[in-house]
Amino acid sequence: MIDKILPVDEMVAYDEFTDRVELLRELDAWVKNIQRMASSSTAIISPRRMGKTVLLERLVNIVFFKPEYKVAPFYLRIKREETTLRDFLLEYATTFFRQYIAYCNQDPALYSSQKKLEDLLQAQSTHQAVDVAKEYIKSFIDHYYNEKYDDYRNQWDNFIKVPEQLGSLSGVRVAIIIDEFQDMKFYINDISNESLDRIIEMRRKNPDIQGTDLTATYDRMSQSRKAPMLVSGSDVTLIFRTVMGGPLGGRFDFIYLKPLSIPDGAVLLNALISYYLPGMTISTENAFYASSQVNGHPYYLYCLALSKFEKKSFKSKKSIDRLVQFEIEQGKIYGFWLTHFEDNRKYINADDDEEIGKKIIYYFTQYNDRPVNIKEIAETMQIPKIIVEKKIEKLYQADLVYRSAEKFYTFNDICLMRFIQFVYEQDLKEIKKVDLSQKKLFHSLKGKFLEMVVQGTMMKFNHEMIDGTFFGKPGKVEVPLFQVVDTKYVKGFRTPQYQIDLCGMERNGTGYWICECKYTKTKMGIQQVKKLENAVNAFQQEFRDAELDDHKVIIWLISTGGFTKEVIRYVNDRNDIYYSDYDGINNIFHLFGGNYTIPIFK
Repeated sequence: MIDKILPVDEMVAYDEFTDRVELLRELDAWVKNIQRMASSSTAIISPRRMGKTVLLERLVNIVFFKPEYKVAPFYLRIKREETTLRDFLLEYATTFFRQYIAYCNQDPALYSSQKKLEDLLQAQSTHQAVDVAKEYIKSFIDHYYNEKYDDYRNQWDNFIKVPEQLGSLSGVRVAIIIDEFQDMKFYINDISNESLDRIIEMRRKNPDIQGTDLTATYDRMSQSRKAPMLVSGSDVTLIFRTVMGGPLGGRFDFIYLKPLSIPDGAVLLNALISYYLPGMTISTENAFYASSQVNGHPYYLYCLALSKFEKKSFKSKKSIDRLVQFEIEQGKIYGFWLTHFEDNRKYINADDDEEIGKKIIYYFTQYNDRPVNIKEIAETMQIPKIIVEKKIEKLYQADLVYRSAEKFYTFNDICLMRFIQFVYEQDLKEIKKVDLSQKKLFHSLKGKFLEMVVQGTMMKFNHEMIDGTFFGKPGKVEVPLFQVVDTKYVKGFRTPQYQIDLCGMERNGTGYWICECKYTKTKMGIQQVKKLENAVNAFQQEFRDAELDDHKVIIWLISTGGFTKEVIRYVNDRNDIYYSDYDGINNIFHLFGGNYTIPIFK
């Protein structure tokens, strides 16, 4: 696809896009299922700079070239610029019709062109849906430019139903994809152009003033099955409240976008260094180390690769530590969070007792990716619990924590925690320092690295036929589409308990792959194979105990040290056992996006 003209010019170089295979596959299915009215409106939520916009752009570029879906992707990114409802209505309608016709004609250049509505009436097409769209364009132009119809709010309410109506009449349905959806509350104003300067001046004094809340007008469309919505937002608290409260309450499913896995973060860093820093290299182990220090956060990895640090180097863990520290204390990461804190000053620093507020913020950094223990903070600070609760609520409003199941959680963002520590610890000498070192994490992850790589790779499988020698088999081997891959503990009614390194359940739920990952230089022996077979028996016994049929199980042995001759003789005649040595698993990893060789840590 990289050689094609793409309907959307992506924000990053095409080859920079890393992982997100599972989510793209899920969203692709969401678009496909619109044709049979089986998709409901969905919101993608995550903190800023996690890659939502890039993800949506890639989704559009994928599904645009699937005319067999008969679902046109209508993609709009809301700009944080003051505009009138009249101007926005024209932009919205023009963008929709242009993209709809572009999809029907499979014309990617038209999709992102600047053609006006009147020009679209001249578009040549043999597609019946385009003829229907042109009738809607004529009707829109007649009303929009007719002085008798100057109620643009009413025109807006009527127009947002057009994608659904057009999909019903033409058979080509619509996926309404809106990035930064929550901003439709603020920057669109139902006023004349002459009054717009006044609104701009008001926003300078009060950035939180609202415009015409267009999100609320989707109360009917958010339930549409012919033109459902896929919206995203980087203001986590605001987008959550927008789609869960008010007129849209309870009408959206949720997808939470997480950082990359640590191994995939290493893949991204390798790609960034290769793309932006020709001549500079990084070892596999150091790429893994750097990824672990920023929890696989794609933006932070980008900051490391493009850092202005004069002594930038990836040659050692110490040089990476210095680079991360520079970015948090002086570089792009520092600037990103400093701006965020300044924009949310009224929540973060507005306290009756500012020093207590700083202590609470500083102390809560120890809860990285865990529920915030308000009672513990209160007891440690020797202040009333209600004061801590009020402060954490303000941090929630400032998008520094999120709420789930009536508990507050800090984001899985070690760089944010280290930024807070850097900013506040200078004023809080008497507070016990919170250890935010990630070195222990790196050492604990090293032992699980192979499992992490295999787990991530298995989740990218999708019925591909790959070289059977990678699995110790002749010919080709089809790899299934998995619904979930994770560590599993099994115990039958009369069996011991076993830990299975990785258990993959196929999407149809009738087959499983059970994997043993041996990450050493010594060969896997027959006793380990027998132990895994016992675990498989316990796994099957769980189904029997539940009065369910046995499931088809493939055993996959993976050993970086290879296998003894006894093991190879034992498994060669078994169709239900695959085995991959160091070269085999590396080849499989490379087939599914890996751009480095799996390291054997010292």
